[in-house]
Amino acid sequence: MSNIPPSSPSNRNERPSSRSSARSIRAPSPALSLDDPVSVRNQISTLKHSIRHQQAQVTDLESHILRSPRVYSNSSMASSSPSLASSPPPSAYAMRSPTPSSSSSTSKIAKRTSYEVLQGIAGLDSNLPLPMAGRRDSNASHSVNGSLDESGIKEGVPITSPRRTSSPTRTLSRIPVASVDPSGNARALAEEGASSSTSSSANLLRSAPIDNSLTSPVSPSLQPPSPNANNRRLSLTPGGTTKVLADLQTGVTNARNALENTKAQLRLSQRSVASLTRQTEDLKEGRERLRLENEGLNNVVARKERLLQEVLERARKAESEATQLRAQLKTETSTSKKSIREMESALAESTALSQKSEREYITLRDSLKHLTESWKADTDRLHEEIKKKEEKWKGEAEVLGQKYRKLVDEVKESRKGEQNVNRLREEDKKKAEEIEEMWMQEIEKMKERIENCGKESEGTAETARQLGAELARLRRLMQNVGKVMAGDEDDDDDDTGPLHMNHS
Repeated sequence: MSNIPPSSPSNRNERPSSRSSARSIRAPSPALSLDDPVSVRNQISTLKHSIRHQQAQVTDLESHILRSPRVYSNSSMASSSPSLASSPPPSAYAMRSPTPSSSSSTSKIAKRTSYEVLQGIAGLDSNLPLPMAGRRDSNASHSVNGSLDESGIKEGVPITSPRRTSSPTRTLSRIPVASVDPSGNARALAEEGASSSTSSSANLLRSAPIDNSLTSPVSPSLQPPSPNANNRRLSLTPGGTTKVLADLQTGVTNARNALENTKAQLRLSQRSVASLTRQTEDLKEGRERLRLENEGLNNVVARKERLLQEVLERARKAESEATQLRAQLKTETSTSKKSIREMESALAESTALSQKSEREYITLRDSLKHLTESWKADTDRLHEEIKKKEEKWKGEAEVLGQKYRKLVDEVKESRKGEQNVNRLREEDKKKAEEIEEMWMQEIEKMKERIENCGKESEGTAETARQLGAELARLRRLMQNVGKVMAGDEDDDDDDTGPLHMNHS
């Protein structure tokens, strides 16, 4: 909606007409790129915002029209054409200058009037009746297109009723007054025609919503004025009635055209929104599909990169291991050569040591023989000593066994004493529990007694409340009875007073 070009290049300060705006809305926007989801989303949001703004303006104008009724004057009936084809199009008033009263008011006062505000909102080709700031003379109103009265509605002054007073001499049909039965049918026909015309015009105005997006200049000749101050009769001839009906029909057709344009724009915007939403959904699906494909390709690339890195790491490890093995082979060969030399020298030493050890072995064998003989003598002596010590240990063991038996008897007696102590302790616990249970029973009994006392006190309080309520009710009854008796005495006094007067 923001890319719509104006259709009237000659008048740049004015807004474009309804037809040109409708054509421009139907034309596709070249600046919109369907491949860019951001621009599509922005276009959808602007379309929704403009539709909501137009609907709000239409509802405001409808409520304003319904709150302010309109009545056509003699000048409008005299200047309007009887046929629908002779009514000028809304675009014919696009180049009209504003009314002199509005220009003078804007030149004198910087503050804008409600008429100017509504005129700016509705547009110059909206065919809406707008309230005026003040009354003008009929000459000034007839000078603008010579069809409608510009002093239609006083701003801030309520209109009592837009309907004319019924009269038997006024009729809205083509039947002459002289041909009607003079017994009262003329008044009925006039009232029926006036009510039908006003109700039909009001219903048509209510059923025709106006689109404010059709920005075009307001024609002041299409503004219906209000009745004049003297409330004069508008027309006495059938021609005026047909002109009024023609004006109403032209207004209805204009309103219908505006409604159709609004509906066409709304349908077009809805279709464009639907197509844009479908395109956005398709773009979202394509984006999701491409995202999934991209993720799959990224996963494949990452997996291949990981495999390549693993292969490179393995190659590096193999190269490092090969270098290490070469260095290890060199070190092992050098160490093996050194160890062979050392082993040869050790072998020569070991042969010399073996010869030496053989000689020492011979000497040791001889010495071992002498040692074994001496060890046998020592062992015999030790056996005798051990036998003596065993006999001595047996006697000591018997003494210790007797002492142990005595100790076991004493331990058994001490255990019996502990059992007695435990039994006495358990008996003490049982007695303490019995005492505790007895006290608990006593406490429960006392608690029940206290609860019973509380319930009895609540019952007495309830009876006291009931007695108080009964006492208050009896007092009220006594007061009411006293008032009734006093009223009866007053009535008796009033009745006896006139009787005494009559007797006298």
